[in-house]
Amino acid sequence: MQVSDIQNKLKEYYNVLKMARKPDWEEFSMTAKVALAVMFVVGFIGFAIYILMEILPGALK
Repeated sequence: MQVSDIQNKLKEYYNVLKMARKPDWEEFSMTAKVALAVMFVVGFIGFAIYILMEILPGALK
């Protein structure tokens, strides 16, 4: 890696930070709700797999 490559990458990072903005309350709350819903879905799928792994071995004996 050369110094010019590092400078170009830092300029790209700087440009992204210049374009970033603080979300308003509506956008933040919607993002939080979606993240919470996804966590519940993933948790439910994991719980269902856990229950199946606990029930199936006993039922197959």
